[in-house]
Amino acid sequence: MSQNPGARQPAPGFYPDPSGVVRWWDGTSWTDRVQTGPPHPVPAPNKSHTVRNILLAILAMVVLVIGGCVAFLGFAANEVNEAIETAEAEDAAPGGSDNPLTIVEGQGFDVSGFRYASGWQVSQDSFGDVRIEGLKVTNNRTERDGALVEVKFMRGNEVVALVDCSTEQIPVGQTTTLNCISADNFPTAYDRITINDTF
Repeated sequence: MSQNPGARQPAPGFYPDPSGVVRWWDGTSWTDRVQTGPPHPVPAPNKSHTVRNILLAILAMVVLVIGGCVAFLGFAANEVNEAIETAEAEDAAPGGSDNPLTIVEGQGFDVSGFRYASGWQVSQDSFGDVRIEGLKVTNNRTERDGALVEVKFMRGNEVVALVDCSTEQIPVGQTTTLNCISADNFPTAYDRITINDTF
């Protein structure tokens, strides 16, 4: 320890002096007081853990972000899977896009929560095209929705005429008449009529 006035001096305490004797340092100079017995340990300076704490905080944030991303992706994948399963079930249901429902002229029928009323009829317009008149639907689904269907006139496995029918968005419980159009000639022969959602 020096007595240089510009240097930072250690705190008062017992320290080995230049001769090796453990002596009291008063913060500015050595005193006559010496230590008898074992020396008192000099307290270690406090270590700063700022860098370690910052790194641990960054690591914790990364773990939280990754965990959140994994949870979000798991949730999104589950939602997509449920939507696919629901769409596949609707497509496979009678009247779904993959499972046309056979219908009889004038008789009512149901397709996926839509109730089609009886009394509709098939005719031929002035150009010789097939026409469907008076086909009404009631929305019995759980939310507002519109009908978009294909009515096919079949001879065996061959489609001999196709009519596209649609509605505006229908509130739950409301009934409306479908707008049906076709550019196909009225078939001379067919053995059944089918209906299915277009998608």
